[in-house]
Amino acid sequence: MLSFDAVHNLCTCLIEASTESARFDFNQLPTLLLVHDWPLIAAAASRGPAMRSVEFPPHPDDVLDNPAGLPALLHHLAATLHSTPKVTPYHRTLDTIITRIRHAVPDTRLLAWAACYADVSTLDGELRQVRRIDAVDTDGRLYKLTHFSGEEHPLVLVDDIPDSRDLPATYPGLVALLAATAHYTRPATTGPKA
Repeated sequence: MLSFDAVHNLCTCLIEASTESARFDFNQLPTLLLVHDWPLIAAAASRGPAMRSVEFPPHPDDVLDNPAGLPALLHHLAATLHSTPKVTPYHRTLDTIITRIRHAVPDTRLLAWAACYADVSTLDGELRQVRRIDAVDTDGRLYKLTHFSGEEHPLVLVDDIPDSRDLPATYPGLVALLAATAHYTRPATTGPKA
């Protein structure tokens, strides 16, 4: 289970990702993020484990060719990462990312998957462009960030027990990605090697 401080730090990590993504065009393709702990930095910090996010790039053809959009892409990616033999470009990309992270910090663990995407929402009766980040951590906790165009800070919701009637369409796919990559959620020294 993630501690209160870990959940707070994961929120901070996602807010930083949202702030960075706000510099990009709202018409860009969705971005997937791997959120992992960073024990070397945490040792010097006084407040729980530090975290970082790393972009996991979906192939543009997978994004553009799928009429069902981002939720279907997440399920496709999860199914691909569950597949055997593990020789797809997505397997190689994930293994490369995790290997490089663990080369610097061997006990790094994957803590969450996130999807960053553009959307349109209504605020005060007006349609506004918005950048969203939906994330799910290893405890199944849901994080929803909404960053309206022109606003300095995003709105943040953390739901410890997500209500099935109010889930973003990305939630099941993010849960599936966590299941497909569960062996990366344990430190390399205690679980399977990356």
